Amino acid sequence: MISQLIDRDAVFPHNFVMIKPRFLVFLAFMLIFASSTGQAGGGSLAGSEWGLGDGDDRFVKFGAHGKVSGHAGCNRFFTSYQQNGTKLKVAGIATTRKLCSGPAMKREREWLGLLKRVRAIDLTHLKLILYGSKRTRLAVLKRRDFD
Repeated sequence: MISQLIDRDAVFPHNFVMIKPRFLVFLAFMLIFASSTGQAGGGSLAGSEWGLGDGDDRFVKFGAHGKVSGHAGCNRFFTSYQQNGTKLKVAGIATTRKLCSGPAMKREREWLGLLKRVRAIDLTHLKLILYGSKRTRLAVLKRRDFD
């Protein structure tokens, strides 16, 4: 008796059934798009800090306006960088002049040499892969400033 008083088309319009599948398809595309943001690419390095991890104190910090600083194992270093998508170029590097033991200085020279050879990157939120010429992998860095 009550069902006769309710206009079913007013409560459940015919196009309601069509909205639901469209919404689900839209939602599926949005979820796929949102999950793809963690893929490697050339996001901005500005404001990020990266290191080798595993207790290694060497790191590089990419600041705003193309500035770079970090610790090379013995001395601090300063330079600038230019990033265009996945391409990266680090300019000449200046360091402090602290003298350390032979192994520490060797590690420092290796780190600074590596940074000078970088030509390209792949970047995710927690990982930065550095490439040299001909896309040779130079290093895989871990994000240090992630909370």
